Formats: sequence, C-alpha cells, structure tokens
Amino acid sequence: LLTTPAFAQYTANPIEGMQWLTVSGGLNTADNVSWQAGASFAKRGEVLMTQMRAMYSQELIEAPDDTCFASKNKLIEIGLMWGDGWGGRYWYVSGGAGRGLNVRSYCDYAIQNKDEFRTVTAVTSGVPAQIDAGIWVSKTIGINLQLLGNWNFRQPYMGAHLGCVWRMKEGRGK
Repeated sequence: LLTTPAFAQYTANPIEGMQWLTVSGGLNTADNVSWQAGASFAKRGEVLMTQMRAMYSQELIEAPDDTCFASKNKLIEIGLMWGDGWGGRYWYVSGGAGRGLNVRSYCDYAIQNKDEFRTVTAVTSGVPAQIDAGIWVSKTIGINLQLLGNWNFRQPYMGAHLGCVWRMKEGRGK
C-alpha cells in the first residue's frame, strides 16, 4: 500500500495587525430613503477583526404614505462588530456583525390631538453588519465601498457608502 504524506502549513492573515479608520457617506433604506454619514475604526488582531462604528442618518425622500412632514426622521447609531478580512498589498475585504445602540427621532401623532404631530425619541438595540472592499491608492490612503445595515425593531435598514480610508498601522501584507 502506497501512502503519500500530507503537509499542512499555516499562512498568517496578511492584514493581521492592520488598523484603519474610514469616513464614509451614502444612502440607506431607513424611512424610505435617507442619507447617511459615519466613521468606523477597524483593527485586525491575531484571530479576528474588531470594528467600531458611529453613523448618522436623516430622512432624505419621504415615503409616499408619510403623514408627517413637520420634521425629518433621524437615526444615530453606535456599534461594535466582530468579523474577519483578507487582503494584499493594494486591496482588502472585510466583514463583520455585532451589537449596537440606536437612538431614533421621528415624527408621530400627538397623544391628545390626532391632528397634531410631535417628535418622539426612542432607543433600541440593534445588530449592525458591514462589508468593506477597498483599494490602497498610497501607503496610508485608500478608498472603499461599504455595504452595511442594521437590524433593529425601530428602523432596520440596508445601505451603501463610498469611503475614504486612512491606514494607521500596516499588516503583514504591507
């Protein structure tokens, strides 16, 4: 009986140790169509990637059946996500999901008079998720496309952003 030995070799993740900050903007599906701006910080450790983000959304195009035009609906979210990524010298991809806190301000009927509107502020937890695909245009500056979302009970959404990335620490892929 002939046997062939098998060899396994560990390959370190090329973005291990890399840290980057992204400032981005785009559109999402909150309140029909909303504009959104935010920042996220990512760090790839030895085992996984940790990502923190803060986002602000504001209603841009009201829904056709919207009854309140007194104010624009707004959403502020902060989130902590875990995931992984991979990359090379000129590119990277990453993704993660986690837990977040959402503060939403929206227009609703007044309690006493159904002909009047009031602004309501509500807090809820959410599940933020994000996928990034970026290219490095220099050693420290890049651009990326982000697909993101937040599943929560007040205003879940999906969206897309274009971002500017600043690499603060290089990974193994340099």
